Amino acid sequence: MTLKITPCIVMSGNALEAVHFYEKELEAEVLNIQTYGEMPIPCPEALKNSVANAILKIGESDLMLFDAPIQSNPIMDKVNKPNYENKKVEVTINLSIDSIEKTKRIFNSLQQDGHVIAPLEAVPFSPAFGTVTDKFGVTFILITQK
Repeated sequence: MTLKITPCIVMSGNALEAVHFYEKELEAEVLNIQTYGEMPIPCPEALKNSVANAILKIGESDLMLFDAPIQSNPIMDKVNKPNYENKKVEVTINLSIDSIEKTKRIFNSLQQDGHVIAPLEAVPFSPAFGTVTDKFGVTFILITQK
């Protein structure tokens, strides 16, 4: 019997944006994207373009993302753009990386419009270790393998 755990990030209407961001910044391969409108079951018009299922391959691991219907109407801010700050995503993803340069590049990309929890630095178990929460509220722990 094979058992595989695949992290799944539940988004608030911005899953497609997250897919493209991770595709670029984490060099993810998009294995599948399906919207609610492409599903064989009826859905409300407002959900048709929201992501029902996305699967990314990041290195040797898979990551799933989708927009949750009950969370797909984020609060609008003053310029009528979705405000995802009140959406709490409780997921932490550990990235094991084989080079300091790649770790730095990914760390710098993820901190854009996000925030650093632990700065990228050498620690006893890694030449480059840091923790950052990206603009989608997902926290990443980056560890460069010795």
